[in-house]
Amino acid sequence: MPNTQELGPGQDATPRLTSVPSAEAVRQELDKILVSQTFRSAEGQRNFLRYTVEQVLEGRGDLVKEYSVGIEVFGRGDSFDPRLDTIVRTEARKLRSRLAKYYETEGTQDTVRIEFPKGSYAPVFHPTVEQAQGIEQPVARPEAPPDGHAAQSMKRKRVWLAVVAVLILAGGLFVVNQVWHRRSASNDAPSIAVLPFLNLSDDKQDEFFSDGLTEELIDSLARAPGLHVVARTSVFQYKGKPLDIRKIGRELNVRTVMEGSVRKYGDRLRITAQLDDAANGYHLWSQSYDRELKDTLVIQREISQAITSALSVKLSTTERNPGFNGNPNAAASVNPGAYQNYLKGRYFSNKYTGETNQTAIRFFEQAIADDPNYAPAYAGLSTAYAETPEYELILSDSVVPKIRAAAGEALRRDATLGEAHIALALADEYDFDWATASSEFETGLELSPGDAVAHRKYAIHLMMIGQFEQSLTESRRALDLDPVSPYMAQAVARTLYQSHRLNEAAQEFQKALALDPNFGRTLQGLGIDYLQMGMYADGVRETEKGHQVMGDDSVITAQLGYAYALAGNAQQARQILNRFLEQSKRGFVSARAVALVYIGLDDKDHAFEWLRKAIDQRDVNLYLKSEPVYDRLRGDPRFQDLLRRMKLS
Repeated sequence: MPNTQELGPGQDATPRLTSVPSAEAVRQELDKILVSQTFRSAEGQRNFLRYTVEQVLEGRGDLVKEYSVGIEVFGRGDSFDPRLDTIVRTEARKLRSRLAKYYETEGTQDTVRIEFPKGSYAPVFHPTVEQAQGIEQPVARPEAPPDGHAAQSMKRKRVWLAVVAVLILAGGLFVVNQVWHRRSASNDAPSIAVLPFLNLSDDKQDEFFSDGLTEELIDSLARAPGLHVVARTSVFQYKGKPLDIRKIGRELNVRTVMEGSVRKYGDRLRITAQLDDAANGYHLWSQSYDRELKDTLVIQREISQAITSALSVKLSTTERNPGFNGNPNAAASVNPGAYQNYLKGRYFSNKYTGETNQTAIRFFEQAIADDPNYAPAYAGLSTAYAETPEYELILSDSVVPKIRAAAGEALRRDATLGEAHIALALADEYDFDWATASSEFETGLELSPGDAVAHRKYAIHLMMIGQFEQSLTESRRALDLDPVSPYMAQAVARTLYQSHRLNEAAQEFQKALALDPNFGRTLQGLGIDYLQMGMYADGVRETEKGHQVMGDDSVITAQLGYAYALAGNAQQARQILNRFLEQSKRGFVSARAVALVYIGLDDKDHAFEWLRKAIDQRDVNLYLKSEPVYDRLRGDPRFQDLLRRMKLS
């Protein structure tokens, strides 16, 4: 490996140890540094380090000069003059200092050391035999021999580390397991938060890949019985922020935290993952994987197997989830194009807008075209179809055949995909087939017990059919899995509201606002709760805040008309109503929204007319058996007719 360095006056070119780390070992060390807590928030210094290390490894160390660094790393133009602009020298000093801090803290046990000699911008690479003092480590390392035997000791050390790596994967991290049990005398269930993996690829557009891999790991670990896995929404709130593992552990109430990085180069992939003890921040396990892109699923399952072994839990049984039977080789290769399009679909579906949902559908369809046998792409497509009526003014029965077709194709290829059963449950709801929907939800959650969104959707279903206490249990389970999600927090409050526990609901809505004061659904929920409590001024205020955030959303607009009507401002309420009625002449309008304004105006005849239209639209979100707004209608015989139309009586 070339190791040409630019040395300052009087610098000694003789390395401290005669052994030189391999390029592979240096790249692994680079990836560990780039995802470390020390460097995570220092983007400029990460780019500086990555660029200079790669230049040296590729034999261009003699070209690493102040001028080239200024242009390639810091974006200075061709007119860059290092004599006038000291950006490179300033950042080099910071980089040396940050590297020193890293090796004094997180990197004390690293087997390779990257350093910048004084007067040079080209790094040098040394093997190291240093040991961290005073910290119990999961894997013991041999004592450093006398200096005269340094080269021989490094050879033995590399062999020892290779043996340890094999034992980790094959034996289930036995030593880490022992450390884990020594430090935990409690009976708390094992728990983990998988933080968003850092994208180290040159192309920043590959963010979808690192995000998607994170989500896939969350999903696969969540299938392990007895392992509490924090859901996506909560962990992604830490993306791009400086990390304190101990603080994250406290905030998410977990005992371990996993972090890592992803680097794509050509048709190859490097993934680095590490498991940290949230109580003290120490590393429990780490591993790097350098494979072909088509082996992504194999890597993902090896990581899952190693983590669950470390935490003394088992992945799903062979019959239920054959890819997780304890044999990493059981995972099949995936078409790289199909997998990347699938991850892009996931990336856009998690943006939760109508436009991004349609983009997700296109990527899922492309993934299927790339690999017609790739079951997760069909499952993702079924979910995207099921979400479409939430974003677009269309009749839900127009997407039901698409949901069933995509979910059916997914389950024919992989019967263990809980997501497909959840999508089928939503299709059953659109058909008002409540019993079959309940069965599909139960099957989906049996297969995917750690899916927070599935628990919330099941909670909504239970509320629709009038099972209030069970609905609250499911909502709280979803929040337990996604503890800092504003959506899940307001969902608990909304379940209490639907259960007519208005004072408790108001308290929970306030807690949800503490997570995000501008979350539209929380403001909307608090507003309607105040209105049902007779606090009309407060209800109008919160609803207006929600309307400012949510814009032209028909539900919040209708609630604003309803609020104005209850507060005695019939003129403003009718202005909103008339806009809805005018819109209905030109195309689709939510009949439920129109009915809500009529209820506020105490026009029961028109309210029932539009509620019947809402049922004809297959609007499952009426909540006829629970919504407090309908309390003034329940004594009317026409209300029983609505329940019969929805097959709820």
